[in-house]
Amino acid sequence: MLFREDLSIPLAGRRYCFDVDETGNIYLLDALGGEICVYDRDGKVLCQFGKKGQGPGEFGHPVGLAIGENRKIYIPDRTRKAVQVFDLTGRLLEFKVLPAVGAINNLEVDPEGNLYIQDMRNLFALQDKNLLKRKVAGLSRLTKYDAGLSKVRDIREWDNRFAERVREGEFSRVLYHDVFYYQIDKESRLYYGDSSRYEICQLSSDGGLGLIIRKKATRFQTKEKDRLNSLKNSPELKEAKMAKTKPFFLDFHVLEGIGLLVGTYEDEWNDAGTILCDLFDQDGVYIAKVRAPHYYYKDYDLISEQRNRLFKENRCYSIVYDEKLDTLKFVRQVVEFKWPATKKGHSHKHEDELK
Repeated sequence: MLFREDLSIPLAGRRYCFDVDETGNIYLLDALGGEICVYDRDGKVLCQFGKKGQGPGEFGHPVGLAIGENRKIYIPDRTRKAVQVFDLTGRLLEFKVLPAVGAINNLEVDPEGNLYIQDMRNLFALQDKNLLKRKVAGLSRLTKYDAGLSKVRDIREWDNRFAERVREGEFSRVLYHDVFYYQIDKESRLYYGDSSRYEICQLSSDGGLGLIIRKKATRFQTKEKDRLNSLKNSPELKEAKMAKTKPFFLDFHVLEGIGLLVGTYEDEWNDAGTILCDLFDQDGVYIAKVRAPHYYYKDYDLISEQRNRLFKENRCYSIVYDEKLDTLKFVRQVVEFKWPATKKGHSHKHEDELK
């Protein structure tokens, strides 16, 4: 995989969510400031809107941003347990509180206009013996909603492992906790996986199971250098508990026309500023190990699922940390695939078909 930077936008804030529409316009949410800035594909500001507050069109604790193919902007608000919908100019179209929802962590929209919302319920007040035995601090779930924000079905429920329950009302943060991650492709297929296993499932838009992508792998043991490097990036985690092993994967991304790119913890602290990834084809067959540039993944808010990388139309969009300046920037890179020479008796798709 070859990456060539062709756009960089300096950022003043510390926590961002973003999405990109079909024309290449960039929608960037400053989650702490509560402001959305829209850029065209050349990085020129088109409009800005939004602010912190509790009124219509204002944000209490925004935790995500997604652009639907219906040309609407969806913003989930954690503290208000609601989703706000805007048009592309920032005009508020809808504000809907979701019943029986916990702390919202993420929202994605499929091409059919359905929403997938990840939330977490705090379990400190519960007395479930099974949950207490597992030291569960929160129970998370992924739920599908239709375009009218009516619940369709729960897809998956799991223990949130960002923290380990110590006693009622108290918990200990966990370094290298397992995560649940999901992505949606252009065919409205959902990919989801729990990093406690190297297994990623593909569901059709009607919920039918398609592929199950698996890879034989071994969890890497954590070492003292992992703690030291983690604290260098996040000093606030000084008292966190260090897990004995690292998850099987960090995240994964659908590469249209190619397959699935799975970020791993292998060779985590290299000097090249890259992430070693596993590349699978569209049938779930393992292809090779490839490298992608590192991106910003600092956990200021441990119960949030920060999505700071997006692959779309042969472009990679990322939030990147500039260590020298201690600032963030939004970066777009052109992505190309250079396939090795074909071995005798084997064949692969021509490189030009996959650009």
